[in-house]
Amino acid sequence: MEVPGMQSSQIDPEELFTKLDRIGKGSFGEVFKGIDNRTQSVVAIKTIDLEEAEDEIEDIQQEITVLSQCDSPYITKYYGSYLKGSKLWIIMEYLGGGSALDLVSFKVVSCYIDPSYSKKESPFDEAQIATMLKEILKGLDYLHSEKKIHRDIK
Repeated sequence: MEVPGMQSSQIDPEELFTKLDRIGKGSFGEVFKGIDNRTQSVVAIKTIDLEEAEDEIEDIQQEITVLSQCDSPYITKYYGSYLKGSKLWIIMEYLGGGSALDLVSFKVVSCYIDPSYSKKESPFDEAQIATMLKEILKGLDYLHSEKKIHRDIK
């Protein structure tokens, strides 16, 4: 499998990175909060079992290629990939606040649990929605200016 930024298969990602909490399940695998043991910085670790994702390998390669070519504060940074057995480890920037989808999901669920919200009240005010959309659109504008598309905007 050819992947931009792929490190030697002799390098064990479990020695370089420590997986902490599972923070999500992506379209191809699981995502963990992790630590880069060399720098102690927090990273996101996406693990994909390539044997289970056999039909999606081309999509995975395309996603990594797009991320590896992006340089924008509005796009998640890609740090590299490692192969251990049939597991592909993709190391990316950790976004502590989660995705826009995470924020919306949390806020919407909270508004139904919290009895102080009225049924007609939006979980976000107009300024918050405008700020989120502005940041998402800046990322989309960057991708389009680079002639790239992404199927998984969050």
